[in-house]
Amino acid sequence: MQGKIVLAGGGSEKDSRLVDELFASWIEPNRKILYLPLALRGARPFNECLKWLKSTFLPLNIMNIEMWTDLSEHQGDELFEFASVYIGGGNTYSLLAQFLESGFDHHLVEYASHGGIIYGGSAGAALLGKDIRTVNHIDHNNVGLIETKGLNLVNNHAVWVHYQPQDDELIYKYQGKYNQSVLAISERAGVVLDNSEIYSVGFESAFQFDRQEKHRVQNA
Repeated sequence: MQGKIVLAGGGSEKDSRLVDELFASWIEPNRKILYLPLALRGARPFNECLKWLKSTFLPLNIMNIEMWTDLSEHQGDELFEFASVYIGGGNTYSLLAQFLESGFDHHLVEYASHGGIIYGGSAGAALLGKDIRTVNHIDHNNVGLIETKGLNLVNNHAVWVHYQPQDDELIYKYQGKYNQSVLAISERAGVVLDNSEIYSVGFESAFQFDRQEKHRVQNA
């Protein structure tokens, strides 16, 4: 049984507050969550990233956060020590490259299949989709990554983060070029996948683009 997948569009802690509150309500007291800030490698000190995440979740009674900064130092079965895995934003190409190099793309899919909770914010959300080329208009492929397949944990949808209504034309072009359905999430929106159920949580709506048609994702 697949666990819960949480997707946030990539805004500030104020933008994602409703998503974060729902996520926090699932975490049992004193359980650890794993924080992966890997998409920010070289862009921001990891200790600052951890400080930010703790300040975000401490008011929501999540106090036990462990950070990994190098997946090659860990084994896949270690994931099961955590109540959830939180994958933060940054450069999606760098993020996927680190998952592929370490084999943690497979490990995270297995974690989800055994009921694990995964939160993806911005690049983390795009990683969980079918393909990361949805970020081509905002991310540079500085790592020279050729493989663009994501972890495909979002009902065969690619994930479009930082969505704005003016992106619709780009999304339709993306669909026409790659023949993929797209889940579009703004910075003030979030989406939850809970087994077969999908719903939006946040201050704004999220949208599904299927067969060149746009539909609003139902609210929780």
